[in-house]
Amino acid sequence: LPKGFATGTADGTFVSVEAPALGDLKIRGTVIHVTSGPTENWAACYTSNKFPGSPVKVGRKRLEKGGPIQAIVINNKVSNVCSGGDGEADAEMVCEAVAKKLGLPSGDYVIPSSTGVIGWRLPAKELAQDIVPRAIDNLQSDSVLNAARSIMTTDRFPKVRSITLSNGARLVGIAKGAGMIEPNMATMLSYIMTDATVPKADLQRILSKTVSETFNCLSIDGDESTSDSVVAVASNQVNAPVDMQEFEDAMMFVGKGLAADIVRNGEGTSHVMRVQID
Repeated sequence: LPKGFATGTADGTFVSVEAPALGDLKIRGTVIHVTSGPTENWAACYTSNKFPGSPVKVGRKRLEKGGPIQAIVINNKVSNVCSGGDGEADAEMVCEAVAKKLGLPSGDYVIPSSTGVIGWRLPAKELAQDIVPRAIDNLQSDSVLNAARSIMTTDRFPKVRSITLSNGARLVGIAKGAGMIEPNMATMLSYIMTDATVPKADLQRILSKTVSETFNCLSIDGDESTSDSVVAVASNQVNAPVDMQEFEDAMMFVGKGLAADIVRNGEGTSHVMRVQID
């Protein structure tokens, strides 16, 4: 992991309100914590689907507000899309639980993400009272692999890419995605962490360009998702000057690698094609 980051995961169970006959179902929670403190330097790109999930709506509000963040919380199994309840309130409940456990001023410092079944209500109580607190208890700064594995759903393998800049700063990215993959991202979540000091405006510009040329250029089954989210966060722990062209190239390297992994991992895929249009 880059300096200033920690990740923690925990497993739990819930009973679906919509399908109680299925009994106890497994669900995982993942927390990415900026241990160095709140950062103003973060950026995000979200799905262009007309029916975005509740976590996407909450994330967009955070992005528009422009305030600092210090954590990201992710759950698998339930996407919190078309849930029939108050999905945004459920997402905010989980964010507040993260903020309380980490001692943050409010849930506004937390970005939520969900992936999984569409049409089921998020088990917010189970996540907020049990799974997320245990994930925070499990925070560690040695490796991002635990988070890469925890956010998987139908993925066959975890997806991780990293690169080191000439000034010693690092970029580390993880992603999940295997089905409902179509341009305008896909059913995919991706989180890119860096300890470089990159101004918010530059980070958003570079992330948007990277998404346009990587995640928005892949397709597996032609289904555009409701949950797509790519978030980039800078902990600002490496104070050495950043060559912005080098940083942009590094972000593109991470994005291309993760996008290629998603295609290789696609549900039912047996071969991969790369089309170049001159």
